[in-house]
Amino acid sequence: MIRSSWINGLLGGLLISSCCVIQLFLNLFGIGCAGLNTLLLPYRPLFISLTVISLTYSFFRYRPSKLHFTIVIFFTLILSFSPELLQMYNNQFARNDLIDNEIFITHWKIIGMHCEACRAAVIQSLRKLHGILSVNVDLETGHAELIASHFIQTDTVIQAVQSAGFQANKLV
Repeated sequence: MIRSSWINGLLGGLLISSCCVIQLFLNLFGIGCAGLNTLLLPYRPLFISLTVISLTYSFFRYRPSKLHFTIVIFFTLILSFSPELLQMYNNQFARNDLIDNEIFITHWKIIGMHCEACRAAVIQSLRKLHGILSVNVDLETGHAELIASHFIQTDTVIQAVQSAGFQANKLV
């Protein structure tokens, strides 16, 4: 059945990228981090293996057309690599080519981030602040570096991070 290969591909892709696609969908409705990355990330290699096996079985069992199966594989790959694609998108906001002498660099500890979707929410909320030139957020350590054209009040940064659903503490 053609529907089976679609279901296998989409379900497998969602499980592989559960930390990003599902989390971004929840963020659209204002739901905070579900912590799916912490729960499902250790099983990502298993989900990849099961998806490949399932798609291979569907291909040999149901013999879908090449176009149909190519589309299923394309969507599965997009879903599967969405954490890496989101990470590349987020990293474009960290600039290292700043030359201006009048910049202010502050370092922050962001509490509550679990996945790339969390990191994206923090980056987007901080980029909205007036005067921000660059935002670099490290998901592993929870550290954020803000480079701004002028001094930004501590409360302003804390409120921006809280609006994304996380807590921020300024590091000295």
